[in-house]
Amino acid sequence: MHGADHVVWIVAFVLYAIDAARILSPREVLLVELSRGRLAADFSGRPFGGAGRVLAFGPLLLPHRAVFVAPWGTGWSEGPGLGAALQSLRELRAALPVVRIFATEAFGVLFLVGPLLTLALGPDVAVLYIAIVVYPTVLVATAALWWQRRELGLTSARCARLSLEIVACPAFLPNLVRKITTAQPLAVDGGQVLLATTSPDARAELICQLENRAEELLEEIESDEPTPGQLRSYLATLRAAR
Repeated sequence: MHGADHVVWIVAFVLYAIDAARILSPREVLLVELSRGRLAADFSGRPFGGAGRVLAFGPLLLPHRAVFVAPWGTGWSEGPGLGAALQSLRELRAALPVVRIFATEAFGVLFLVGPLLTLALGPDVAVLYIAIVVYPTVLVATAALWWQRRELGLTSARCARLSLEIVACPAFLPNLVRKITTAQPLAVDGGQVLLATTSPDARAELICQLENRAEELLEEIESDEPTPGQLRSYLATLRAAR
């Protein structure tokens, strides 16, 4: 019986997880935000469909963490190009604190407070109380999106779409940070960004991880395609960066 009482929260979490999913091509990587400005590569996606695509998720239990989609295995940008990309990342992350608060609050209310209230008061009362909190939060978050639209790099159309999504389905609100950051893919190679932001202690491990992923991809593609030569050049660049 208790399981049936919690169906609404289970469904909400499933909707949140589905909304957080990203389908990546073999030459894309998910960059997950860590503390102190660092990023980590997530190559743990599951195969999805054909053409080597994978299904990847950001950290579902950490809704305040930003996630970026970047190409990898490409030629590296010169200093100014990389510097501009890193500056753009810093500016976007600096504009996220208010959005992080709304995403974290919605996650806690929907997936922690909601189930606890259900245990204490029953599902009907819990849903009513949570709705009283969540819907005003959605409206304030929508207003904040429009207020910070330029700082967040959102067009009017994108901002309107995000607003409609979280109003129509409040379970999407905990994913708001990732909705904003994944909508702005990086133009420079993800591996180069990672090496520029990682700590010196983690540099060797990261290079090894990228090398292993490139070698795996080389084994999966046909030798007469142009991609192998590009990946071998990329491997050489990585090894030179050690």
